[in-house]
Amino acid sequence: MNEYEINELTMAVIPINYNQTLIKEYDNEYVIDKTAYEIMEDSCEYYGSSYKGRLSAAKKMLNSSYKIPIVIEESENIIFFPTKSSLLSDCCWINYNFIKRYDKKGQNIKITFTNNEEVEIDMSKLSLENQISRSSMLELICRKRKINKN
Repeated sequence: MNEYEINELTMAVIPINYNQTLIKEYDNEYVIDKTAYEIMEDSCEYYGSSYKGRLSAAKKMLNSSYKIPIVIEESENIIFFPTKSSLLSDCCWINYNFIKRYDKKGQNIKITFTNNEEVEIDMSKLSLENQISRSSMLELICRKRKINKN
């Protein structure tokens, strides 16, 4: 499969190798013949912006510059955070809205999603908690902006 746009059911975008990515949806899995970064770029463009534009906006909103979560699509509140620098080929992207629980597992972290599926990610518990916090802050800022416009 060569095409995929992130949607409201996408839970995680996980690199398998140099040019293949596992997509975990709430009730499906797909292997896409693209990098995770390319899927993120394509999805942002599908919803009317560029990855760089969304990244730049999130950096300004959060006043931060490293491992920034981004809003893929506003109306469905689709927010993903990177597990590492987004430029690294093994960077996973997680939809923070689907995280049910997480536990330390050796040097890694095990994330349990709301559908009870689990993934093991190469990141520390503190780093994951920071990413969840940033994603939550980004969501709050976006929500407040929507309310203030009405």
